[in-house]
Amino acid sequence: MKPILCFGELLIDFLNFNQAHEGGFELPEFRQYPGGAPANVAAAVARLDAPARFIGQVGDDRFGRFLTDAMVQMGVDMQYLGVHPSAHTPLAYVFLDADGDRSFEFLRKASADVLMTPDDLPMPAFEGAGLFHFCSNTLTDTAIARTTEAAIEHARRVGATISFDVNLRHNLWPKAQVDPAVIDRFLRLADIVKVSKEEADWIEASGFPMDEWLDSVKAIWVTDGAGDIRVLTREGDLVVTPPTVKAVDTTAGGDAFSGGLLRALNGRDLSRLSRDELTRITTFAAACGGKAVSRAGALPSLPTWSEVSQSWPFDA
Repeated sequence: MKPILCFGELLIDFLNFNQAHEGGFELPEFRQYPGGAPANVAAAVARLDAPARFIGQVGDDRFGRFLTDAMVQMGVDMQYLGVHPSAHTPLAYVFLDADGDRSFEFLRKASADVLMTPDDLPMPAFEGAGLFHFCSNTLTDTAIARTTEAAIEHARRVGATISFDVNLRHNLWPKAQVDPAVIDRFLRLADIVKVSKEEADWIEASGFPMDEWLDSVKAIWVTDGAGDIRVLTREGDLVVTPPTVKAVDTTAGGDAFSGGLLRALNGRDLSRLSRDELTRITTFAAACGGKAVSRAGALPSLPTWSEVSQSWPFDA
């Protein structure tokens, strides 16, 4: 099985669980978790007993060391992680509502992840990779977008399938507004795309129709929380209903889905997959996402192979 290579941010999720009361004040209480969408996907892949590599950059601080140790513990190959000598590791504060849905506050200005340059990309990490996965949080300014594009070019040269999870976070972009033209340009560099219905609707409303993505993209997975999942290909669409679960924390649901999807697609020819195979692959990915949202945190919630292997649709 070829390694799955994930690129992007590795950060601390400070997850808000409770409100403490002290001196007449309500004080939010936070617990520190490893996080970052592409890092979560790498960990999800490793938890599913597939080889996972990660490329990114953290600061030379206790947060960076905590994250590195956590990812190694999850089974991800972290030998290609960069450590910036002065920039800080990115941080995110995650607030949950009564339904387990999230809102974010980020401390990411000039953090280590966005300061990574094309020259910082470790070439050996790309060798033998079967899939290359990235997200939109490394497109938020010109410099890190250039590094992301360079990484895609390296992955393409070694024959890797390119996976893009759109994963929009408006408050990470200048003036708290995603640039839809940038998203559209990188969509067209991908072979497979995972996008939420809300994100897809926003991109289309910005003047970039989803049906045009299929000019270059081979398959698009459109998730809708607990709702049906649509799979769009040039040959037609299909719909898969995910399992019904009680959501505790949706932080890693999409990343667990992506990890399951990449695990199922690894080594398979997208152009040869039948509708039945796509349905079974999507069902497996949905089982991974469902298990993750039933537990708290990002990395700790990701399912192990033994927890979802009964949903595995193939012999190998």
